[in-house]
Amino acid sequence: MKVTDEVYSYIWKGVFENNCNSFYFGEPLNILFDPGLKNYTDTLLKQMEDDGIDIEKISFVLNTHSHPDHFEGTVNFTKYDIPAGMHKDEIKFLNEQGPLFFQMMGMQFPEIKFDIELEEGYLKIGDIELEVYKTPGHSPASVCIYWREKKTLICGDLIFSNSFGRVDFPGGNAAQLKESIRRISELDIEFLLPGHMEIVAGKENVQKNFKQVMEYFPHF
Repeated sequence: MKVTDEVYSYIWKGVFENNCNSFYFGEPLNILFDPGLKNYTDTLLKQMEDDGIDIEKISFVLNTHSHPDHFEGTVNFTKYDIPAGMHKDEIKFLNEQGPLFFQMMGMQFPEIKFDIELEEGYLKIGDIELEVYKTPGHSPASVCIYWREKKTLICGDLIFSNSFGRVDFPGGNAAQLKESIRRISELDIEFLLPGHMEIVAGKENVQKNFKQVMEYFPHF
């Protein structure tokens, strides 16, 4: 689904299977974010083609964090030498804790080479600068990626519509998550693109969502 010019969202609708939302920044970036589980890549690519996207032009696959439901499908792109990226500290965490975490999930640990090690700051692709924010809490080095000109934020499992990412997985930290949410709430966001549930559109709705999450979850 087209969200705004050159920004597309693919909301996971499965009821009985877990998977994440995926997003795409089109020309001239051609970046796929969080491709999800590898068994659902074909479904994702079909949805993208239905939106008129030339999937042969996918140039990068970037991951908000290392949980299987977000990044496992990256293997279906790196095998075609499409560069993949994740925050450098999250890559380190994945290499140290990932095999055990995947074993806990009853899954095989994927061997993925990350050509792009993200860091907080600007990520320049051609003439466009995206902004990378390190937002720990759901995982040790989750990131949000902000396209300022589009007022669009890809936030992974930092925050959802009236909810937020769980912190009971290895490397989770509630205090860090709360601080990450507070920090990101200061951005000028028109389109909030979360890793699960529906997108939040409209600056007023986005700010209301941040406020509700921070005010109405006292245990958080």
